[in-house]
Amino acid sequence: MPAPLFEFFEVIAEEISSESSRVISRAQFEIDGQEAPLLDDLKREMRASSTEEAMQRAVEGLREHFAGKGAKLPFDFDPATGRFTALDHEFLEFIKNMRSIRSIGKRAQDFERGVAVRLGTRATGTVHRVGHPRTHKKGKASFNAYLKKLGFARPVLLGKEKDGGFDILWLLPIGTIPHRPIVSVQCKNGEFDIEEADRSVGAGSRSLGQHAGLLPDVHVPCVLFNDYIYPQRLTAKPLNFVPLGLTDLAGLVQKISVVCI
Repeated sequence: MPAPLFEFFEVIAEEISSESSRVISRAQFEIDGQEAPLLDDLKREMRASSTEEAMQRAVEGLREHFAGKGAKLPFDFDPATGRFTALDHEFLEFIKNMRSIRSIGKRAQDFERGVAVRLGTRATGTVHRVGHPRTHKKGKASFNAYLKKLGFARPVLLGKEKDGGFDILWLLPIGTIPHRPIVSVQCKNGEFDIEEADRSVGAGSRSLGQHAGLLPDVHVPCVLFNDYIYPQRLTAKPLNFVPLGLTDLAGLVQKISVVCI
């Protein structure tokens, strides 16, 4: 279960994903007319003395979180009235949909597709969803023939996952195939789990060793969870993958920034 701050975010996303604006009060967080445990947890996390104060502090915390991702908070909030106004309907709808399928094994493919589409709004270059099951390229030969066009010289190891440990391959818009950088994005339709990510990265790393123009350590392995990644959740030790969450797919304020020192 996401932390109270992000549970709060998901409730807001669900409430305003299909509406432009609405007032949200404690009543929307009650369960069958009973207590609102999420808001009580939020009050403790935000160190607030009232529901109104907790909500205002939560919005500020979320605004800072999105800014750290190079994005804007997808809604506006008026603390005087308790009114939330949607600013990015598509992203709010995405959050609503991902919340509804979290940890449902049969919906892993839907999660991958949703991630690929959102990644396409944030990235430049080419995003390829190659995970199994696939609509096309179902067989080993046709799948490897497709990967050959992306720079793979040798067939990847197709085990039980039937996709060489790949879910999404993102080719950056620099270089020439086979010397064109690739970011591999594994998708996990569940909560953040470092051990699960380590296992996931292993198969993909072996397959990246089959690439014609780049050594495995030149690629960038990422694991994207149906969850939220923030500093307090991460270990101080280096990881062999880049941990990503749903807010890493929010729309960028600007596509690129150039810093000269």
